Amino acid sequence: MARGQLRVYLGSAPGVGKTYKMLDEGWRRRERGTDVVIAYVESHGRALTDEQIRDLEIIPRLKRTYRNTEFEEMDLDAVLARKPEVALVDELAHTNVPGSAHEKRWQDVDTLLDAGINVITTVNIQHLESVNDVVEKITGISQQETIPDAVVRRAEQIELVDITPEALRRRMAHGNIYTADKVDASLSNYFRSGNLTALRELALLWLADRVEDSLQRYLEEHDINATWETRERLVVALMGTEVDEALLRRAARIASRSGAELIAVHVVNAGDPRGQADMTHVRALVSELDGRFEEIVDDDVASALVAFARSERGTQIVMGSSRPRTWRHFTNGVVENVLRRARDLDVHIIAVGAKRPEKKSHRRSKMQFSLRRQLVAFAVMVVVMPVLNLTMTQMRSSLSLSTVSLVYLIAVLALTTLGGPVVAIVAALAAAGLQNFYFVKPLHTLAVARPDDVVALVAFLLFAVAASIAVSRFVQRSREAERARAEAEILAIAAATVGTTHEDLLPLLASLRAVFDLVAVSLLTRQDDQWIPTLVSGATVEPSESDARFEIDDDHALVLSDAKLDAQDRLLVDAFVGRVASGLRLQNVQRDARELQARVEADALRIGLLHAVSNDLRKPLAAIQANVASLQLNTVKRDRQEEEQLLDSIEHDVLRLTRLVANLVDAGRLEAGVISPRYVRVTLRDLVAGALNSIDTRGRVINLETTDDTATLMTDSKLAERIIANVVSNACRFGPIDQPVRINAVVSNAGLELLVVDRGSGIPPAQRTAILEPFHRLGNEQAGIGLGLTVVSGFVQLLGGSLRFEDTPGGGLTVVIELPNAIEARSEPITASSPAEGLSAPVGE
Repeated sequence: MARGQLRVYLGSAPGVGKTYKMLDEGWRRRERGTDVVIAYVESHGRALTDEQIRDLEIIPRLKRTYRNTEFEEMDLDAVLARKPEVALVDELAHTNVPGSAHEKRWQDVDTLLDAGINVITTVNIQHLESVNDVVEKITGISQQETIPDAVVRRAEQIELVDITPEALRRRMAHGNIYTADKVDASLSNYFRSGNLTALRELALLWLADRVEDSLQRYLEEHDINATWETRERLVVALMGTEVDEALLRRAARIASRSGAELIAVHVVNAGDPRGQADMTHVRALVSELDGRFEEIVDDDVASALVAFARSERGTQIVMGSSRPRTWRHFTNGVVENVLRRARDLDVHIIAVGAKRPEKKSHRRSKMQFSLRRQLVAFAVMVVVMPVLNLTMTQMRSSLSLSTVSLVYLIAVLALTTLGGPVVAIVAALAAAGLQNFYFVKPLHTLAVARPDDVVALVAFLLFAVAASIAVSRFVQRSREAERARAEAEILAIAAATVGTTHEDLLPLLASLRAVFDLVAVSLLTRQDDQWIPTLVSGATVEPSESDARFEIDDDHALVLSDAKLDAQDRLLVDAFVGRVASGLRLQNVQRDARELQARVEADALRIGLLHAVSNDLRKPLAAIQANVASLQLNTVKRDRQEEEQLLDSIEHDVLRLTRLVANLVDAGRLEAGVISPRYVRVTLRDLVAGALNSIDTRGRVINLETTDDTATLMTDSKLAERIIANVVSNACRFGPIDQPVRINAVVSNAGLELLVVDRGSGIPPAQRTAILEPFHRLGNEQAGIGLGLTVVSGFVQLLGGSLRFEDTPGGGLTVVIELPNAIEARSEPITASSPAEGLSAPVGE
């Protein structure tokens, strides 16, 4: 039975129209004669979605009771028994009620696919496992229902249901997504324009990566090696020198002009005795430039660079040319070889100057003498031996046989270091034959007349072979020592790496991949009894039997793709595994510490709040209780004036309590981000009068100084009144009773500049930032709960203004408030609940 096909409608946020599109596709197929049923659809009470169901067949839902609550789930058995051609299943990431056949709905869908049923489904980007943490940072909301990316990527078709943030917010405001009582809160929180823009970009990027994977599979299946320029990718070749920084910046500018992806690669030449350069600083720079750093090991730098560019589907290569050509580089160098082999790529050569890198050891390839190197040695032997022989035959009369043997022996040993023992043995046999033919009598024949010449030739041959083997072993031991030094350096780098975050472990994986020249190194994490790659260095490849797997702990494993390791290699990998395990443990410890610190801070905040509120509630409540009790006493006769004094005292304490509650509520609303301005045009006179009417001036005189109190300002009048009222109330509380509080106000096209000047004791400069924090007091007995200026600062920022404190000449404090004139705000739709609700109470704290 052929497996069914999966089609996924991917959305960036709720309400973009995924379910609508799914139903529309189901109806379209129904009209073509396809057997389509609705296995599960959730319309959330949206009328347009309900209408789209039309007369499609609906499989009745299965009702389950969990904790005395009835839930409805998809009836998997009923769908399998019905066996339609196409099943419409909404909300792929949904978690089933305990007791269901599967824990997740995507597992139900997998069962339908195995039964040969085609499935059309929906999912939002925030439910994908790989981007769950990113979505939480954007929206501040942790998604509990997630789905592995691999499940969605396996779909034959993925269609993005795209809509602009502005259009989605309009759809929300019109009540097409949520009910009216949820619209304001949604628009002010999850559905903010910035959130929707970021989620939309995240969905587009995720889908683009999936398209890239599909393209790569197509190219591999059809054996297409050419580069298809579907997306600009710039590969910059780093040389391990001081000019890498300049080369990277030039490449980044080229990439930015064409919108290309920047990939930096350092090819470590395994046959270069100068060793590997320190690339730590370069890695950091690549990260700053929003690029990706890769390091590969290969004997042929040019071939490796071109192969890497093609494997990454690069379209441009940037290289630096700095070193003057010496006699060793008389043949084609790296740049020339790249130009010759990358005829289908654009190659940029940047003229730079650099010193040679410091010599550093790096791990050698286990094959000491490659086939290419042996062929080169044979070619050298074919040239050197005849030249030596021709030179010595010209001086044959003045050379003894021992001198000739010594010259040939030096040549054999030199070829040993170049090509290994096989080349040396062939060279020794050739040297013995040339000596016999050209220098042992009778000449120009292989016959030997004197017995001592036979002994000399045999002794030369034996000594040359033995010496070549000894030299070869010496070279091998030297390279093994170099390998050991390189491994020690790599282990030192690993030991110095601190894995405070998951991404910090990536350099460890990249080093391990470079050491063994692997396609990929992956860190797997167990999630819902499945192993998911959470960190990958290199290309994403399918698992194979040749992979080397190393268990880190019960929930993590390290996989080396297509790795051939001996016992010594496994010891080195075990050291890396231990370091990765330490990094994971450190991450767990730090995560637990952060959670504990957050709980401690929350507890401290709650304790401070309870302590502050209890102190501030106790006095006014006690005063109100005493005054009310006094009024209720019938035994005491009071005149009208005494009763009015008691009532005024009660009113004063009630206003104080009202201020306290209002500031607590507003501080909470500011923290939750549910307040949005509603702009209206208001005169300066009305603005100040509304603020002063809501506060207790404590007998202080308030002087308003302005050139024109009829000037108008476009702002949120309720928020602005609260700002002025809180500041003036503080000035009245802390200023001397015999000194007036001055308000200097100027309204211009730019906005309102308002100064509240008092003659009190002022605030020390060191404390002017701290007093804006919640529950901060100055140690004065008159100080309240410490939220008044916190609310002021929040409202000022909400209106796009500024708040600062200055010393009043002669003593006191001047509070400077600047609010912009929001001229264009009138045309903006109202998207959140009005701050006027709950803000009309007397204020100041």
